[in-house]
Amino acid sequence: MLKRHLAFTLIFLIIASANIFAEFDFVPGLKLFAKPLICISLATYLVMKANMNAGFNRLVFAALVFCFLGDCFLLFAGKASHFFIIGLLSFLTAHILYSLAFVRDFKNNPEAPKTYGHLMLFLMGVFSMSYYSWIRDYLNELRIPVMAYMFVISIMAILAGYRYRRVNLLSFRLIFLGAIFFIASDSLLAYNKFVEPFPLSGVAVVGTYMLAQYLIIMGVAERVVVTPRQNAK
Repeated sequence: MLKRHLAFTLIFLIIASANIFAEFDFVPGLKLFAKPLICISLATYLVMKANMNAGFNRLVFAALVFCFLGDCFLLFAGKASHFFIIGLLSFLTAHILYSLAFVRDFKNNPEAPKTYGHLMLFLMGVFSMSYYSWIRDYLNELRIPVMAYMFVISIMAILAGYRYRRVNLLSFRLIFLGAIFFIASDSLLAYNKFVEPFPLSGVAVVGTYMLAQYLIIMGVAERVVVTPRQNAK
């Protein structure tokens, strides 16, 4: 898979390295330049590699646009609280769009095995309720928005699980792992912001976030829909 996307992967590694480096604040203003490049590069590559007439790909592209907006707003979250709220809403919209894309794959073959979807339904139910119960007292006026966000991103991860045997295995694995890393990134962000800041939190959050987005877009680029007849073989 990497051979097919080697040139872009190398470019993305440079962008990722710049974002990791920016978290140490050695170069003033680097984060303002590097952070938007994450989604810009992924969206550009998506347009180059995917059929943008397909509804699935258009939804993913739209999700990247809202992730880009979320990244931009969160860059200024330390200056005013409303930037964090707008950033949260942008990513909430992005996860809804990702979910709508994944639903399309489920509808392609709803009779296919639901093993991973059911597994994610159980795991995300347990994790989301446990994690929210743990951080709830730290959220103050953001309890409802954070609860809504956790619900939506959980749905996104569950639907990623339900893509099993509805697309080729490589695409399923890449997007499934991407959804898991998205959960990890947002969980680390919530802990650092609301509970207790921890060392290298910025590196951990942006690192898992970039990996999540990269895996999802690679999964989209490698996506091949599996028909009911193919599953029957």
